[in-house]
Amino acid sequence: MWRVFPTTHLLLALLALVSPAVRADLVLQEKVSVLPFSHQGPFVRSADRAIWGVDARGALVSRDEGRTWTRRTLFDEARFESSGERALLRTREGVILYAFLNRKELDFRWDDSRGPLEGCRLPVYLSRSADDGVTWAAPVKLQDGWCGAVRQLIQLRSGRVVLICQQAKADPGRHVTTILFSDDLGQTWQAGETIDLGEAGNYRANVAGLRASTHGGAIEGTVTERADGTLFMLLRVPHGCFYWTSSRDGSKWGAPVPSPLEASDSPGMLTRLASGRLALAFNRYRDPVKRAGRRDQLSLAFSENDGLTWTPPQVIAASVPTKGARESAGWLSYPYVFEPEPGRLWISTMQGALSASLREEDFMRPVERPLDGTGPRIIALGDSITRGARKGVEPGEAYVSRLQAALREAGVLAWVHNAGIGGERTDQALARLDSEVIVQRPDLVTVMYGTNDSWVDAGKTASRLSERAYTENLREIVRRLRAGGARVVLMTPPMFAEENPRNGLGEDPNVRLAPFAAACRAVAAESGVPLVDHFAGWASVKSGGERLQPRTTDGCHPNAEGHADLAGRILPVLLPLVRELSP
Repeated sequence: MWRVFPTTHLLLALLALVSPAVRADLVLQEKVSVLPFSHQGPFVRSADRAIWGVDARGALVSRDEGRTWTRRTLFDEARFESSGERALLRTREGVILYAFLNRKELDFRWDDSRGPLEGCRLPVYLSRSADDGVTWAAPVKLQDGWCGAVRQLIQLRSGRVVLICQQAKADPGRHVTTILFSDDLGQTWQAGETIDLGEAGNYRANVAGLRASTHGGAIEGTVTERADGTLFMLLRVPHGCFYWTSSRDGSKWGAPVPSPLEASDSPGMLTRLASGRLALAFNRYRDPVKRAGRRDQLSLAFSENDGLTWTPPQVIAASVPTKGARESAGWLSYPYVFEPEPGRLWISTMQGALSASLREEDFMRPVERPLDGTGPRIIALGDSITRGARKGVEPGEAYVSRLQAALREAGVLAWVHNAGIGGERTDQALARLDSEVIVQRPDLVTVMYGTNDSWVDAGKTASRLSERAYTENLREIVRRLRAGGARVVLMTPPMFAEENPRNGLGEDPNVRLAPFAAACRAVAAESGVPLVDHFAGWASVKSGGERLQPRTTDGCHPNAEGHADLAGRILPVLLPLVRELSP
């Protein structure tokens, strides 16, 4: 039954000319400004242009772009109290949906050897307004048991609404991600397939000082709909990266695998912007080698291609560690992103009470004074071998991450960004060279292609690209990168191992790849750019009697050992160049 609640006016923020108090340890990038309020997101805008937010007691409404706020009661405060984890959505039809965890029913019963015990609960509820916030129905329970987080609600182009939840499971103790979806604007809900990472959730070992059983599993997902209608989700895992998975409609999901996005053991927030880009607010380790500073820097990255590649992440806010203080005192995490007008972003955090504003265009390219330091910017351009992350290979094990760690161990502060795309050829690299690489003003770019260019598909008799086309493409890539002010290092791809997938003609693919490697050597020589010859290096190893198969996951893609070999060959070439570029 619908109930109309009275509105109680309460001033929650100062006037626009007065900013709220800012934490003494908080540093914002100079293009980021403080908002005139301190409460966190999520936020939505109703048809009358009001901005709605939510807190533990109900809703907050602003009709002056966040300068002042009034309180709006949504539910019986004696029965309901929202935790800081919450999700808010206004559908295209003007229905507002608010999903939250009810702390009034919180009962934490946990055994570290087993997980949640009988009665352990923090249920998920949904408040719904069918008339753009005028009236609200009483909250309805969507999920019982213990849910540690609800982070996001989205509406698909089909009209379906998707809510990302999670639920604690026992024996062993872990969390699984649960997806709820509604085809009638939140009136009724169905449960989709559960995502359970099992051992991959690393719930058997302590991570970052946390009890693994209370934080392990597949947790705190963030999701978006891609241009092709599929869903793309990033999951928090304790492996130094996000895991990603996809779905056609939200009901069934693929097996999660490591993504190249390095991240600390913290959730991110994906948001589709008016520009069509994806924005991702998330935490990275301040020191990824030592896994230190996991939540004291909040980063922002953008994607032009639905999450396939990302701009180099930039730190928008940082907390200066105070000696002797608890790690949690400096956290800036659990972000929400809201676009009140095209190109303007509000970014707030549940942990750390960040409430800031910035312009999208200011962070599409490297800022002049980055909060995490200045140094040479290196972009690794290539295919799936460069992308690296896959089942069995974490991002930190791929050669791109290994190079950054090795450069820092050598005393050089440099940023190495992964721009690899699985299956890519040189012609496809050229198509995105200006918009995704040169625009980022890199100081140096490594280029490795040939595996896909030389491949013969089933039913075909020739390589995907001819040697001549490959050669011309490499020449053009080198020319345009140089014209854009970047130094270039060309690299041949490694050989296929012994148990490789035969090409469409049934050949050992090295027969086709070898001439392409020779063409890469020729372009490097005629262009006068440094060369790293992985193909020759792996061929030498094989001719010495050592099998290459143990260096790969499948006869083609390097595993952790293979990536260590690639990094070891690249570093001696890269290090002197980077030292020349260092300030």
